[in-house]
Amino acid sequence: MGFTSRDMYAEVDGDLFRRALRRSGLSYQELADEAATELRKIARSERRKHRDGVPEGVSKSLIEQLVNARTRTTHELRAVAIERALGVGDGDLFVPKVLRVANTRQRKTA
Repeated sequence: MGFTSRDMYAEVDGDLFRRALRRSGLSYQELADEAATELRKIARSERRKHRDGVPEGVSKSLIEQLVNARTRTTHELRAVAIERALGVGDGDLFVPKVLRVANTRQRKTA
């Protein structure tokens, strides 16, 4: 899954996610820490491309919510970081999804 930081979200396949987490042997906190490290690498790459909108980190509670199916979506860059931390290919656990959300940023008029 190629990624962008333009307000894209990804939906998780819960069964595959739980299986990958179990296979990795990582705890929720360990996975969150590994994914946060991967997200920092992604953020550096995005900054070099002069892009913003990269989420701050990955929390243990997000991992727990994804495992227990209390949430099904997360920011696409977070999803890529989680997949890389689990050692699976990009796009194996998360599918890109466009959510129509009102943009709250003020736009400058010409």
